Amino acid sequence: MNNIRYTLAMAWKEIQIFIRDRGAMAMLLLFPILLSSVQGGGNLMANQPGETPSILLHVGLVNEDPGSFGSEIAKVLQSIDVLAVETFAHGEEAEEKVAKGEAAAAILIPADFTEKINAYTSVSIEVIVDPAQPQGVSIIRGIMNKVVDEVTIWGEVQYGIRTVLDNSGLLDGATPQQMAAIGAQNLGVIMTRLNEMRRNPAIEVISEDMKGEVATGGIMAYVSYVYAAYIVLFIFFVVGICAESIQDEREVGTLRRLVAAPIPRGAVIGGKMLGFMLIPCLQAIILFTVGNLAFGVPLGQSPAGLIVLTIVAAGVSTSLGLLLAALVKSKKQANDMGLLLSFGLGFLGGAIPIGQLQMTRMEGPISIISRVVPHANAIEAYYKLIAENASLVDILPEIGILVGMMLIFLIIAARRFRFD
Repeated sequence: MNNIRYTLAMAWKEIQIFIRDRGAMAMLLLFPILLSSVQGGGNLMANQPGETPSILLHVGLVNEDPGSFGSEIAKVLQSIDVLAVETFAHGEEAEEKVAKGEAAAAILIPADFTEKINAYTSVSIEVIVDPAQPQGVSIIRGIMNKVVDEVTIWGEVQYGIRTVLDNSGLLDGATPQQMAAIGAQNLGVIMTRLNEMRRNPAIEVISEDMKGEVATGGIMAYVSYVYAAYIVLFIFFVVGICAESIQDEREVGTLRRLVAAPIPRGAVIGGKMLGFMLIPCLQAIILFTVGNLAFGVPLGQSPAGLIVLTIVAAGVSTSLGLLLAALVKSKKQANDMGLLLSFGLGFLGGAIPIGQLQMTRMEGPISIISRVVPHANAIEAYYKLIAENASLVDILPEIGILVGMMLIFLIIAARRFRFD
């Protein structure tokens, strides 16, 4: 019982010291909100009514078709807000943009596109994609399927009208101009009716996941990733602060006096760890609250999962801070190494978003390498919870990896820790 009381007293002392440090409070509690809101929330705000929509994907467009259908597709693609469409005269130019990573895809409309649609024969549009942008590629494919469906309906209706008129004999003796005018008139009436049916469908299709939740993706999936990444990034900022605080107490002699007092060494270390674990937990609460209320960032369907994951991630960051404190020899070294670990591991683990996909879901060796970094596992687990409605059971593999890392850090720290 005394050990618990001593541990809680040490934790309360660390919290009081943190509260008095206004700079540290701003860095750990306010700056994360500003940064995540600018990158994640900014994309949402740009898509609100009356605002200029954000451009998510750059695509190259080559339209070799001189006919009406090619022009119609080009016009539709250029009107889509989430696409930045750059036109090229030749396919090689557009493909080069994709190869350099400057465009997510190159869309090539063949020269005989309109001719084949009018003849009701098979025709294809070539879409060359950048495999390094899988989420963007998925969005572009969905857009192209929708656009092609519209053109297919138009072509089928036009072919049907022409076939009916030809077989009925109603236009026998009509001039080519008269036939074109009648066909265009009928086509206009039918397409107007189709558009009305599309705007007010008799059957509405809603995409849901296995748990009955409406499926989300695109920009909201990216915003969820950004929030998960920044929560993890700032949780691990505690590493440097924890190590610096312990080294400061070591240099001024506070640790020696605590050891001389009737306080178990385990209570001293446990109290410090508990105190610093509360800081990232508070960070996560603030970030998720602001993200959900201000930008609609989902919180998933498993509060227990969020709570357990946050506590475990806080434990990993604090244990890494204790390990750093056991290895450094000065307060400045603790601060410098803490920043290096926070940003270095954050970059390797995808906590600094530079793409639209977390490291663990990329192809190649980078996905495997990221698994040895605690940041990547924490981000993957947070993303599963908030964007895919996963349960606590679903993230147990990531939880297990994080707990294993925490135990390794603690064992090494315990062996190397010194009080003087």
